[in-house]
Formats: sequence, C-alpha cells, structure tokens
Amino acid sequence: MLSYRGYGASDGYPSQHGITRDAQAALDHLSQRTDIDTSRIIVFGRSLGGAVGAVLTKNNPDKVAAIILENTFTSILDMAGVLLPFLKWFIGKNSKGPKILNFLVRSPWSTIDVVGQIKQPILFLSGLQDEMVPPVHMQMLYAKAAAHNRRCLFVDFPSGMHMDTWLAGGDHYWRTIQQFLEQYVPEKKENGSSGNNNDSSSSVKCIA
Repeated sequence: MLSYRGYGASDGYPSQHGITRDAQAALDHLSQRTDIDTSRIIVFGRSLGGAVGAVLTKNNPDKVAAIILENTFTSILDMAGVLLPFLKWFIGKNSKGPKILNFLVRSPWSTIDVVGQIKQPILFLSGLQDEMVPPVHMQMLYAKAAAHNRRCLFVDFPSGMHMDTWLAGGDHYWRTIQQFLEQYVPEKKENGSSGNNNDSSSSVKCIA
C-alpha cells in the first residue's frame, strides 16, 4: 500500500500526472524485489485507486498480472455532475449538454477510456448501496472492458456501501477474490526444473 503525494504523510500536492508517477514507482520497486513472485503482481484499486490502478495496469502489461476494481467511477468529470447536480448539463463525459466546463478539470481520471485498453484479467466488485459513486459507473466500466477483454468478471454486493463492501460482502467477497486469483493468477507449482528462485507468494499492489 502507498500514500500518494499530498495524501497521508506524503509531501507534495496531488495531481493526475504526479499520482500516476507515484504508482509507477511503487510497481517498479515491487518488480525489482527478489523475495516475491514478480509474475503474480496484482493491482487492487478502490474509488480513486481504481482510476490510478487502471492506468498503471494498462501501462504495464508485462508487470501486472491482473487488476481488481472496487466502486470506481467512470471519470472525475462524470463525478462532478453527481456531486454537483446543477452542473450535470455542463460537465461530464456522458453529459448530453454542451460540456463547456470540462476544460476546468485538471485531473479528469477518465477510467472509462482506459479500462477498454486493459488486456489483463479484471475483477469488478460493486457495492449496490454505494453512497458516493453511483453503481451504474461500475456497470459502465465493466461493459466497456468486456467488449474488448473476455477475462472480465463482475460481482455485485447488495448491501455494500462505498467503503465497506468488503465487510458487507462477508465470506462471499473474499471467496470471489480467491476464486478470481486461482483462475487467472494461480500459484506456481514447485518443481526442480523451474529455475525460478522466487517463492510462490503473490504480491498485491493495493491502491486505496
């Protein structure tokens, strides 16, 4: 797990360019470690972390084995219309209006444009009681990804809210992740001819 610039105890100021670089630095660090199986690095992103994770996964098809997206938005532009409904006509990628305010958003985080370019397996976890990001955003992301990537799985949790889907989902939530990883990022069987000195553990790159 990492804190982007401007978050937690990290110095600096957040921006889309800067946060993308922070995530890349974390992935590069993991990729150079010798105590993990670097062929099994999985990106997990919730909310904004999903937007960051989607970019990171798209940009690193040789380093990221799979990605898990939870309660992520289609774009910051679309979220502006959700949080400020009176602006909905003037801002957002899906706005039917003139979109004259889009240029004001410096960090658009357009996940809807990125997710369709991801080649790795994608697990979508959606809390249907999400009070921040409308669940339809996750449905739209899945539809965009599944049109180009057959290794996509969408699972919803009826009582899951924005930050507690993991809790509301209970055992079903964790089994879903376990089954996804077993299917798409299985542990390597130990054998004498492998030549790989890394252990069989996976490394999860968590973006919160």
